[in-house]
Amino acid sequence: MSAASIGIVLSLATLIVVGAASVAAIIQLRHLRTSNQLNAMLEIMNQWNLPAVQAALAEVRAIPAKMNDPGYVEELKRPGSIDRAAYPEFLALDLWEQIGTFCKYGLVDESILLDITVGQVSNAWKNAEPAIALIRTITGPSTFENFEYLAVRAKLWMRSHPNGAYPPRLPRMPDL
Repeated sequence: MSAASIGIVLSLATLIVVGAASVAAIIQLRHLRTSNQLNAMLEIMNQWNLPAVQAALAEVRAIPAKMNDPGYVEELKRPGSIDRAAYPEFLALDLWEQIGTFCKYGLVDESILLDITVGQVSNAWKNAEPAIALIRTITGPSTFENFEYLAVRAKLWMRSHPNGAYPPRLPRMPDL
């Protein structure tokens, strides 16, 4: 075997090794991304279950009734002055805003998040929309835009999954 042939064989062997290492690296990156997204989802669920967050989420459901209170409406008209201690519903809206940001930039898998929270997102937006609309008359459309993004994505998810996300070919318990 000539020196040129040996060089070609060694070059091919090197190419195969580099190619295999590249494939392994891509697989590892995919696993790392999945692990990071799982950790993010677990942290969101941990935050979600905190008693203070649950209380704040309950206050979001009261926003439509609060909109009948002139004092509450006046408070909403003062941008930047909404005290999260006095109005804990805005802690919940802040949480949805953050989660919407994570989804928008692909830091959290949107399909997994919406499979778990689609109803809560939609209901929270429906309850908060009058207050957000009022605040936006003063601050502009960017206020809670990432929460809006998440709510829009939730509505679209519900349209594309009218019967939920249960695997279509898997039998349901009553069928067994």
